[in-house]
Amino acid sequence: MTSILCLGNFGSGKMGQYKVAELMLCLYKKYDIKFVIGLGNNILPNGVKNKYDSKFVTHFEKPYHELLQKIKFYNILGEVDYISRNSINSEINYNKWILPHNFYCFKKYINKIPVEFILIDSNFEKIKTKDKKTQEIWALNTLLESRSRWNIVISHHPWYSFGSTNCDPELNIFFDKLNNTKKVDLIISSHENNHQHIYIPNKPNMIISGVGAINDEYPIIKIYDELKFTSNELGCVMIHVTKNRLNVVFYNSDKQSVHSFNINKY
Repeated sequence: MTSILCLGNFGSGKMGQYKVAELMLCLYKKYDIKFVIGLGNNILPNGVKNKYDSKFVTHFEKPYHELLQKIKFYNILGEVDYISRNSINSEINYNKWILPHNFYCFKKYINKIPVEFILIDSNFEKIKTKDKKTQEIWALNTLLESRSRWNIVISHHPWYSFGSTNCDPELNIFFDKLNNTKKVDLIISSHENNHQHIYIPNKPNMIISGVGAINDEYPIIKIYDELKFTSNELGCVMIHVTKNRLNVVFYNSDKQSVHSFNINKY
């Protein structure tokens, strides 16, 4: 069965990234992974200087060398990628991953099921007001006009998180408008250096996968009913797609499945 992988905070060029890359290659060979969604902070710790920056090689091409011969990464921008205009433009124009704009969408047939991916720019502290409005109109129209079986929103910053940061007030309003379309099935984010699965009634399931290369030293204590799972182990998330179900599986870098859940639609 064809599936997809998701991970964020991955471009360190260090051992942690290589361990997760090995996990991803293992999952590709076992499950026929169709593509990878990169959830931002693509080049750590502070983006790139220009299109010739050697970190494109050391922090992306080398760790994923074998995987990149087989599948593509669809990326978004995190806060470290926003370090400068040169960094933003260089990452958007880089030809070894897909990142055509700071927000964009694409549709894929996975196991013959149409899935719409809406990739937003959640760096609201850095985006001009008029650009936020443009993105909002585009995202809402994309969702409302979508005829896909599943609609998945991708962002770097999470809507909800039981970690060290809170959602920007304007971003919170934007997420609320997206949710009000009643067409979002899943929200995938990173930013936090951990894994989380969050479910709040009347909202989509939310997952955070920010341990593609680095992780928090101390795990989150699970004391909230909305927090269904958390881990600070390095790893990634795999999503299986069928007509009536999304199966979401969290993996650690030891190649162990540590949490899974289903989103059903009939």
